[in-house]
Amino acid sequence: MRNGYHPRSARHSDAKRPNSEFRIPNSEFAGFTLFEVILALMILGMLTGAVYSITSAATEASRATMEEQSSVRRVEAFLKVTRDAFLNLPREGRVQLEFSKSASGAPVPEVIFEEAPGVFGVPSLGGGSLILAARPRADGSRTMSLLLVPRDPGIGELDRLKAGNGWIPLLPRVEKVKWSFFANGEWKDEWPRENGRPLTVRLEMEYLDMGGSKIDVQFWIPPLAAAQKNQPPAPTPAPQKPQEP
Repeated sequence: MRNGYHPRSARHSDAKRPNSEFRIPNSEFAGFTLFEVILALMILGMLTGAVYSITSAATEASRATMEEQSSVRRVEAFLKVTRDAFLNLPREGRVQLEFSKSASGAPVPEVIFEEAPGVFGVPSLGGGSLILAARPRADGSRTMSLLLVPRDPGIGELDRLKAGNGWIPLLPRVEKVKWSFFANGEWKDEWPRENGRPLTVRLEMEYLDMGGSKIDVQFWIPPLAAAQKNQPPAPTPAPQKPQEP
């Protein structure tokens, strides 16, 4: 032992000392690097965007389906009440077609029901009439609307009623409305009051809420002869005996 050096103690101290070649710095496990954080945020943003896109597409498809179903139900309800109006037209009921003008001067086709209580769910007309018209809208389309007109209105009173707010909207956003009437083996685009009772009425129009689908329907009107068949036959007169000379 020289100068206080003891080999045994030196070996002992070297055995306790960790080998510096296998030491792993603690700084590598202290946290994520900036690049790793940015990469994780990018992946999270991509996943969030994908989920949002899928959810938005599903919501939009569901909304479009619901709107289409609502439009189909609306047009079916309008056609049903119109078909019932023609089918239940009373024996004394009359139908006619007239054309009025809107504020812009556009022609407005009007189907007028007279002496027809019970049509369109109106129990009594009080001697008046019902007008089914394709009234213009601000967006250029039309609305099939219903108006109750009292009996024998004056010219000014009728114009005031047509320009007022008494119309009942039945089917909005229609275009190219055309009425035709079948009688005597042919279709007619005009049907004045004196023509009487048609056999069939045809309605052609385009419905914008169904992608501009064209609607072409026919409404049958029971002929008066069918009502006469249900009447009891007239009694046959008894034969008279010849008078004796």
